Amino acid sequence: MSEREDILRALDLPDEAIPLFLAHIERFCTEHGGQRRYGELLALLARYQASADR
Repeated sequence: MSEREDILRALDLPDEAIPLFLAHIERFCTEHGGQRRYGELLALLARYQASADR
């Protein structure tokens, strides 16, 4: 298991809820400052979203 998978499992959410949770956080960041304020977090979320989609 990869480090990303370990971290996603640590969220303690059902597998089908993880992409929804990550999308919610991404939407919040986009609506409250976008790349200027949350650029690094948005990049991290994109990587984790790709892992969650697998």
